[in-house]
Amino acid sequence: MTTPSLPAALLQYLEQRDATRAAQVADFLTSLTDRERALVRDFAVMGYVQGRMHPQGEEHPKDSAVLAVVTGACLHHRDLYPAVNAISEAQR
Repeated sequence: MTTPSLPAALLQYLEQRDATRAAQVADFLTSLTDRERALVRDFAVMGYVQGRMHPQGEEHPKDSAVLAVVTGACLHHRDLYPAVNAISEAQR
């Protein structure tokens, strides 16, 4: 079975949108301090990991619960998420 191809104009538009989004992300990340970028990275990676581990078909928890789970996981894996744990250590 073959799938219909998309019109060239639509493909070009989608490619332009992808390039624009990539540039926006790069600009945003570049604008952050090293510390801010490290924190965003730590939380984003752990959020992704937690999402991949979430049982399929189950409801997703509310934002506050997700924040607590992701933060706890980052704190538990100190060696993998050093930016988050540096703050925790500094507060002790």
